[in-house]
Amino acid sequence: MAMSTEDTSAAEVGTDQAEALSRVPIKVTVASVLGTVLEWYDFAIYAAMATVIARLFFPAQDASVSLLVALASYAVGFFCRPLGAVMFGRMGDRAGRRGMLAATIVVVGVSSVLIGALPTYASIGVVAPVLLVALRMVQGLAVGAEWTGGATYLIEHARTGRRGLYSGIVQSSTVAGFLLGVGAVTVMTGVLDDSSIDSGWWRLPFVLGGAVAAVGVFVRLRLEESPEFRRAGQASTEPLLSVCRAAVPLGRNWMLVFGSMFGLAVLGYTATSFPAYIAGVTGLPLRFALMTNAVALVIEVPLIIVAGALSDRVGRSRVMTMAMAAFVLAIYPVFVLVTSGSVLLVLLGQVVFVVLYAMGSGPMAALFVELFPTRLRSAGFSTSYNIGVAVFGGTAPFINAALATATGSAMAPCWYLIVGAVVSLLCLWRIPQRHDQELLR
Repeated sequence: MAMSTEDTSAAEVGTDQAEALSRVPIKVTVASVLGTVLEWYDFAIYAAMATVIARLFFPAQDASVSLLVALASYAVGFFCRPLGAVMFGRMGDRAGRRGMLAATIVVVGVSSVLIGALPTYASIGVVAPVLLVALRMVQGLAVGAEWTGGATYLIEHARTGRRGLYSGIVQSSTVAGFLLGVGAVTVMTGVLDDSSIDSGWWRLPFVLGGAVAAVGVFVRLRLEESPEFRRAGQASTEPLLSVCRAAVPLGRNWMLVFGSMFGLAVLGYTATSFPAYIAGVTGLPLRFALMTNAVALVIEVPLIIVAGALSDRVGRSRVMTMAMAAFVLAIYPVFVLVTSGSVLLVLLGQVVFVVLYAMGSGPMAALFVELFPTRLRSAGFSTSYNIGVAVFGGTAPFINAALATATGSAMAPCWYLIVGAVVSLLCLWRIPQRHDQELLR
């Protein structure tokens, strides 16, 4: 029997309503990614200005030693991330995702502003680096649940078949943050000389982070809880020991996430610290190192979203293992390019690097969120991810610089990256495919 015009119209309206309901609200997406943008903007400016931070807070006779100490202070914040992941991750499971996200962005933003307001070593001596390290530690606590919290909240809003897309969006916001940070420092170093930057202009990028935090707090306080958290019925009020017992069967998934982060973290943080590494090891002027890095990051942003969406069709681990396998083959040639001293070859090497990393990182958030049930998801995801990042990612710039300094070879770090890529490849291979299933409850 033919369908009437009224029936057809009603069906179309029903389809449109279903499609509208399946979309994630714009305010949810914006709120989820704003904190991540701020988090990685802050880490990007710190890494990009490592040579400036070294001069102002860690002066030494040998510039290489000064840079290594500054990069070590960069790593300090990462070592607080596991504690923050436990504190804020548990808060997300007990009190809700919304309150946890508001708290983390406040801490990250205030810490950034205070770093920008610090007096330097020339003004107050050894107290200056002590205060800098202390603020990095406080910031690290909140960062321990910022990206994972935002990713969890956003992906819990997405329907099956679209979680990879939103995974790509939240991951691309990390690169957007890196890009904003690198871009801010690139502009500053392009228009100001070293003496002007050292005299106080270095503070501006950190202070601007406070403005982003203020917007993020306003937006996040106006959110509702995620649909998955509401479906769970109520916030988890179980004692931590009971939660740990319940999490024991998920230990395999936890370890697979942790192991996967070896290569993912080392490769990711190597990409963001390329400007300082290239300028410090090859002698290429910092402004050129920053410029090439910024161009590569612009190319990476849309590719991450494409990779996330692709994983909705073919599976998360399949896309990511292909990326890690390609890295094993490509890392050495990439380092030949980025250490060449030629601006064009340095740019080409970084573009190859970020194209592969886009494939590896786009589906990452969805893959890891899908491994944990709702009542344990925030803590399980944040702890496994952030302990991996602390152990492998936070130390990557320091280890890369130390290997190059100790061996006298700018190529030395590539072997460490290859080992990381192999470990990630093996772990990702063992992770079950859940891209076409509902989230665990």
